[in-house]
Formats: sequence, structure tokens, C-alpha cells
Amino acid sequence: MSKDKEKDKEKKHEQQAAAEAAEAENAKVNESAEQAEPAQDAGDAPAADEEKAAEDAASTDAKIAEAAVADMKQRYMRLQADFANFKKRTAGEKLQISEVVKMEVLQNVLPVVDNFERALQVPQDKLTDDLKSFVDGYEMIYKQLMTVLEKEGVVKIDAVGKPFDPNYHQAVMRVASDEYDNDVVVEVLQEGYLLGDKTLRPAMVKVAFNG
Repeated sequence: MSKDKEKDKEKKHEQQAAAEAAEAENAKVNESAEQAEPAQDAGDAPAADEEKAAEDAASTDAKIAEAAVADMKQRYMRLQADFANFKKRTAGEKLQISEVVKMEVLQNVLPVVDNFERALQVPQDKLTDDLKSFVDGYEMIYKQLMTVLEKEGVVKIDAVGKPFDPNYHQAVMRVASDEYDNDVVVEVLQEGYLLGDKTLRPAMVKVAFNG
């Protein structure tokens, strides 16, 4: 009987020892888990910081790219405006050059017109038949020349009876006149011409002077 009690006692002692060992093991496991959690948290913190840093860098890069695009657009618009102004300026310069060249050419033609007009002033009664045919040919060419000049916008300055204007007249003589007031053109010695609103050549005139 005493042997059975001793066995029961030993068995209880073994069970108690096993329970204590299991409890100690559980305590170790719990301690390890508690130690692992801070370590994991410590590992998560750098990862979160890196992710935030990457997001901040991406945001900064996006802002830099947007600023660069805006700057490029402004430069492009300025280039467009500069090119448009350049085209207008060059077009205006070309027009001015063409007008100057045109005036110079027409001014060189005017002495030819003067020669034709002088030739046609020969009295008809002094012309022989041969000379009359020659003058008729001259007159035809003169009319054709004047037609070409008119198409180019050249017109004669209407001077006689008009007040003297240095913009259109060149006074070479002042004469007494009962017909005209002072400083009025009484006679044209050489025709003047206009090209549009510009004086191609002023008319050479006599001006009334009555003292």
C-alpha cells in the first residue's frame, strides 16, 4: 500500500515538474515574441521613411517637370511672337524698298516723257508730210508711254491757277499778272508728277507777283 502511495507521489511530482517546465517554456516563447515585436516595428519604421522619401522625391520631380514645361511653353510663345513681328517688319521693309525702286525707275523715265512732249510741240503747219508721219509715230509712242505710267499710278500735277505749294511746285520765275493773285501758278515750264500721294517730281512753274 505504501508503495502505491509513493508511486502516486512520484507521478504527481513528475506532472508538477512537467507543468513547471511547460510554463517556463511558454514564458520564454512569450518573451521572445515580445522582443520580436519591437524589432519588427523598428524594421517597419525605416521602410516607411524610405517610402515617404520616395514619394517626396517623386513629387519634387513632378513639380520640376511642370515648371520646365511651363517655361518651354512661354519660350515657344515668345518665339512665335518674335517671328510674327519679324515677318511684319521684313514685309514692311520689302514694301518700302519696292516703292523706292519704283520711284527711282519712274523718275528716270520722266526725262524721256519730257523729250516726247517737246518734240510734239512743233507747229503742225511747219511739218512736211514725211515729218508729219514721223511726229504721228512719236505721238502714238508718247500716248502708250503715258498709259503705262497711269497704270502705275503716275498722274500729272494740276498746277496752273493753284496757289504755290513747295510740296508740288518748284518756282523758277515770278511774273506780274492781271489774271492771277499773288503766289498763284500762272504757267508750267515742266510738268510735275505724283505717284499716289508722293511727289515724283515737282512741277517747274512761274508764279504771279503783283507787288
